[in-house]
Amino acid sequence: MSEPTRIPAGGEKREGFATPERAMRNMLHAIRDLDSSRDLSEGLKRVAETVKRSIRYDTFAVLLLDEMGSELRFVHAEGFPDEVVEHWRFGIGQGIVGTAAESRETLNVPDVRVESRYISAADEVGSEIALPLLVKDRVIGVLDVGSKQPGFFSDGDVELLELLADHLAGAIEMVRIHQNMREQASSLSLLHEMSREMTSILNRRQLLRKVAERLRQIIDYDVFSVMLWDEGKQVLEPWFSVYRDGRKVDWAGPVRLGEGICGTAAALRQPVRVTNVDLDPRYVACPSEIRVRSELVVPLLFKDRLIGVLDLESSKYNAFSNRHQQLLSTMGSSLAIALENARLYEKLRHDEQRLEKDLSTAREVQKQLLPKQTPWLQGVQLGVAYQPARHLGGDFYDFLPYGDRCLAVAVGDVAGKATSAALLGSLAVGTLREFAARSHLPPGRILAAMNDKLGRLGFSSRFVAMVFAVYDAESRVLTIANSGLPYPYLVRGRTVRRIEVAGVPLGLLPDRKYEEVEIELQPGDAVVIASDGVEESLNTSEEEFSFARARGTLERLADRSASQIADGLLDAVRAFSDGAEISDDRTILTLKVD
Repeated sequence: MSEPTRIPAGGEKREGFATPERAMRNMLHAIRDLDSSRDLSEGLKRVAETVKRSIRYDTFAVLLLDEMGSELRFVHAEGFPDEVVEHWRFGIGQGIVGTAAESRETLNVPDVRVESRYISAADEVGSEIALPLLVKDRVIGVLDVGSKQPGFFSDGDVELLELLADHLAGAIEMVRIHQNMREQASSLSLLHEMSREMTSILNRRQLLRKVAERLRQIIDYDVFSVMLWDEGKQVLEPWFSVYRDGRKVDWAGPVRLGEGICGTAAALRQPVRVTNVDLDPRYVACPSEIRVRSELVVPLLFKDRLIGVLDLESSKYNAFSNRHQQLLSTMGSSLAIALENARLYEKLRHDEQRLEKDLSTAREVQKQLLPKQTPWLQGVQLGVAYQPARHLGGDFYDFLPYGDRCLAVAVGDVAGKATSAALLGSLAVGTLREFAARSHLPPGRILAAMNDKLGRLGFSSRFVAMVFAVYDAESRVLTIANSGLPYPYLVRGRTVRRIEVAGVPLGLLPDRKYEEVEIELQPGDAVVIASDGVEESLNTSEEEFSFARARGTLERLADRSASQIADGLLDAVRAFSDGAEISDDRTILTLKVD
């Protein structure tokens, strides 16, 4: 069995090839080309072409050590099957190339058929030379050249290839450094763009789809997956998974902590990179269109809380580098924040939809509490216009029978809006109806009784402003009491004035007395009671509708019916504030004497 030998310089010149001196100059030109190249593969291709003009080889390959320094991988190859270049790896000391890397010496095998360490990676190779690539006494790879002819390589070939290997190692290292710097700059730029985009996407599936698309620009994966942590079930739930072309991947079931590569990364809260899943007992195969060979999983953490894991899978061995792991870990921090923000937004939207449904139900209940139509009383017209600021309003109105040919009317406004205001308004209506049914007390006494009761309930931050009036159709006298609502309007002929009657809002201060004002109405007179949302309505210029505009509108509507007066005033307010947000409820009640 032949032992690999190191061939001394001094081989004979072959016919038709350049002189050794010319060949060396060609080699040095190729090395300089590689130094200036931005792409390692393209630079090595030019080197291989230059070598072939001096040495008529059949196989040519440059293999570099991986990041762990344990395996040699093809970075450029000619004359080898694609399957070998794509998937074969040589350990240190394995085969001719592995032995050259281990011994750090050139190995020349004149006849591979009698060499026990030879591994057949290409057809009909007869002889082979393997030269270690050294940078500062550190092996970075191997240059491997082969021929179909046994004993093909001369002393001059060996000398030429050793010269090439000496310069090639440094050139490869510089190209890789520059290439890594460019890739890092490009990756950081892309990460910055991704971080900016992620903050603007509040739908988790849209967010992950965008991340999967962007990530393909810098990492060559076959499957992108994200599993989210379910705190209640204590499992990682499959949430989003796509192939490189964007098609959906069918997932298996949930994963427990410590189960599989994903569960291990989640339990350790550290990235897990597997170069060959066939050799890792933790790997659990899932249904997929591809044959998974390597995997990279990073945990997604937000303030030390597990959000989930991001999982990349590839059909290639050792597809993911340490740079990929660092990049994915950096991106994972931003992704975890974006996922948490999106989750909170989705929860908020869900809560809002549920609240919307609850408000819709409450709105229907509130409608049932308000009078569906105005009552009839001989000699009197009644009209109401009502517009809540939100789905539920704090305003209310009511009509109550109050003895023979008498009618009580009320307009109220609860401090605040939405549910709490509507509930307190409903309570005020119920309390008013209770007192009105039990006794026909004068308006001032009714307000005093309501003030005491609401005060005892302890609504410290809520109070009720209300006008309560009783009209006697026999005498045409309207008795009015007020607890904080704007002064009602008296429309007589074409003049409009305020009915000045005031009082403290109900439920605010105990033991209050409320004054009463009596007005003897004439035929054609109208009394308009409006909540503060009428005069205080704002337009887009932040101007109030005001008493002056309300008075001008009522003067124009003076000869209309009670309903037309109420609707006309509300229409005027709406037209004035068109485009501006409604900040307060609007309620208008009109009583007009025929």
